[in-house]
Amino acid sequence: MDSIEFIYNGNKIEIQCYKNDKMKDIIKKYIIKSSIDKNSVIFLYSGNKINEELKLSEIKGKEKKILVIDLKNDINNNKSIIKSKYIICPKCGENIKIKINNYKIYLYECINGHTISDVLFNEFEKTQYIDISKIICEKCKKNNKSNTDKNKFYKCITCGKNICPLCKSSHDKSHNIINYDLKNYIYLNSL
Repeated sequence: MDSIEFIYNGNKIEIQCYKNDKMKDIIKKYIIKSSIDKNSVIFLYSGNKINEELKLSEIKGKEKKILVIDLKNDINNNKSIIKSKYIICPKCGENIKIKINNYKIYLYECINGHTISDVLFNEFEKTQYIDISKIICEKCKKNNKSNTDKNKFYKCITCGKNICPLCKSSHDKSHNIINYDLKNYIYLNSL
């Protein structure tokens, strides 16, 4: 027997489960115990919307905590939960291509090879929120994108590290550092 902790508005509820239980079944147990409307919340694990088809044993990381976000209140009030400016993969948060066919959304070709099919329009928007507090400086390991001035953050495209404004000044000067929000664009040095 294992357990997973759900955190909603500061309240913690622990749900008993087995490693082979699918997340959708564990979430159903939580919904019954907490008496909340499943359609009014999203479930985040490590800053990304949880894939409900995964088994508990497939969840990466040692800490088994799921953040439950109220779509009607928390996204408007919680400054660390933001809607992505781009279409993102619900599994990993990376950019992904989108195709619409027969009123269903098909997401494909994210950098990690994920494919998600038959997403309904009313469900799609819920998959496009990210928790920027999970974007942590890989140098100091303290600061995150949500606690910096104007959410300013950087990405070193030479070594691939996320860097806060305080650590940027001490990072290797020979490396190429760009604004984190522009990480999906390619820059060519002018000749």
